[in-house]
Amino acid sequence: MAIIGIDLGTTNSLATQYTSEGVKLLRNSSGNALIPSVVGLDDEGNLIVGEVAKERLITHPDLTVSEFKRTMGTDLLYELGSQKYTSQQLSSILLKKIVADAKEIICEEIEEVIISVPAYFDERMRTATKQAAELAGIKCERLINEPSAAALAYLHKHEWKDGTYMVVDFGGGTLDVSIIDSFDSIMEIIAVAGNNQLGGKDFNEAIYNHFCVSNGLNSEDLTPEQQAIIYRMAEATKIALSTNAIANMTVVINEEKYSLTMDNNELIKIAHDVFEKIVVPIKKVLKDSRLKPSDLEAIVLVGGSCKMPTVAAFIEDVTGVKPSTDINPDTAIAVGAGVYTGIKAKNQELKDIVMTDICPFSLGVNCRDDNKEITMSFIIERNSMLPCSASRDYYAVKDRQTEVVFKIYQGESIIPENNIFLGEMKISCPPTREHEFVATVRMTYDINGILIVDLTNSEKQTVSKVMLDKKVHLSEKEIEQIKGKLDKLRFSENKDEEEQLLISKTERMIEETMGFDRERFIEALERFKFIMKNGNTIEKRKAKEFLSNLLDQYEE
Repeated sequence: MAIIGIDLGTTNSLATQYTSEGVKLLRNSSGNALIPSVVGLDDEGNLIVGEVAKERLITHPDLTVSEFKRTMGTDLLYELGSQKYTSQQLSSILLKKIVADAKEIICEEIEEVIISVPAYFDERMRTATKQAAELAGIKCERLINEPSAAALAYLHKHEWKDGTYMVVDFGGGTLDVSIIDSFDSIMEIIAVAGNNQLGGKDFNEAIYNHFCVSNGLNSEDLTPEQQAIIYRMAEATKIALSTNAIANMTVVINEEKYSLTMDNNELIKIAHDVFEKIVVPIKKVLKDSRLKPSDLEAIVLVGGSCKMPTVAAFIEDVTGVKPSTDINPDTAIAVGAGVYTGIKAKNQELKDIVMTDICPFSLGVNCRDDNKEITMSFIIERNSMLPCSASRDYYAVKDRQTEVVFKIYQGESIIPENNIFLGEMKISCPPTREHEFVATVRMTYDINGILIVDLTNSEKQTVSKVMLDKKVHLSEKEIEQIKGKLDKLRFSENKDEEEQLLISKTERMIEETMGFDRERFIEALERFKFIMKNGNTIEKRKAKEFLSNLLDQYEE
C-alpha cells in the first residue's frame, strides 16, 4: 500500500511517490508526468481526462471543462453535456484518474494521498478539496500548502540548508507567497499571503483581449469555438515569449487570417494590472515577518507562470534579489508533496525532518465595540503556528442579559460581513449588568484545518462545537448520493490514449486551419481512422508516426 503526493493544479496536475531513490514522478503510459486539469466527455458520453480532453476544448467546448480549481468551495455549477457539476465533483473525477494511473504505474494499491493546495485557500476551499478526494473514494487526511511543498523540494535538493527563504508560487490560477525559515532540520512557515484569483490565466486573457482589439474583433460576436481558438493561441503566445524575444500569433476565423506580433515589453504594458497585483502579497509577507529582502537566503520561484522571464525580472526589480531557478517550477510542488509522503511514512532518510505550518487567515467573532458598532474581534491571528489555541473574554452589552450569541468568521476585515461566515454559537448566562463578564471564547485550530470553538460562561458551563461550513460540508448521505451519481459516469474504454490524442489534435487543427492545410488534415484524419480500425500493428505504428510528424510540422 503506497502513499502518493498530488499537485492538484489549476492548469496541470501530477503525482509523485517517495522511494529509496528519492522522489519519483509518476509518468503515464504516454510518458507524461503533467496531466492537464481538464475533464470532458467523448462522443459516446464517456469521461476523458487530461491531454485528450484539453485538445477538445476548442472542438467540443460544451463537452469540456477546465480551470475549475478557481471556484473550489463555491456553489458555481459547470455544464458538462446534459449534467451540471461543482468544482469539487470535477476535481474528484480528475483525482480518480490520477490515482488510477498511479496505481497502474507503481503496480500497488494507493492507501492515501497528500494533496497540495494554495496557502491562501480559505476553509471552504480546503474542505472542498478534501471532499473531492472523498467523492473519488480516496483517503486524504492531510493537505499541504503549495509553497511549503515547494520549500520541501528546494531544501531536500539543497540538503536542508539553514536560512530564511521566500517562496513565490505563481501557477495557472493562483498566486501564493510564503516566508519560510529552515534550521536544524526544522522547516517553519513564518508568513503567507496570496491571491486565489491571479495566475497565468490572467496573462492569457490580457493577450486575448489585446489580439481582439488590435484586429477589430468583438469577443461577444465570436462563437465559443472561435473564442477557444483565440484563447489557445493567446496561451501559446505567452509560452513562446518565455523563450523567444518575439512571438507571432495567427488565427483563422471564417476563412480570414488575423495576426499579431508581440514582444515582452508589449506584454508588460497590456498586463500591467497583473504585475501590480503580484507586488501586494510580496510586500505583505515581508511586513508580517518583519524582514527585508536582504535578510533572505534565496527567493524560490515555482509554478508555470514563474517560467516567464518578465515575471522573474519583475520580482527581482521589486525585491532587489535575483530569484533562484534551480528547481523545476512545473514539478516542484509535486516533488515537495512527494517528500512529505516520505516524512509522513517515517522514511529513514527523512525521520529527523520536522515541518510546521501556520493559519493563513485570522479567526474571530463579531462583537459590539465601545461605540456600540458591530465589529470583528480577532482571536487567532493570521500566521499563528499550528496547532494553536487562543481565547478572549467578552462582556455584557446591556443589563439583565441572559444569553450571548457569537458569529464565527474567518478573514482580516474589521467588518464581520466582509469575512467568511463559518457558523453561529450561543450560550446562556446568569442575568448580568452591562459591561460585566459573560463568556470566554476559545478557538483551537489544528494542523488539518479543523476549528473547535468553546464558549464558557461565568458559571463555568461550556458549549463546544466543531465548525463546519454547511455550504461546503456534506453529510455522509449527501456524499453517498453524489458518489452514486459520479460512479454512473464511465471513463472512456479506449486504452490507446496516443490514438485518442492524435485524433483530438487533428480535429483541433481542422478547426484552426483553412484551404489546402485544412483539406490535408481532413484527408490525414480519415486515413488514420481507417488504419486504426483495419490495419495491423506495424501499419498502426507507422500511421501514428506519420500523423504525429504532420502535426509537429504545423505546431512548430
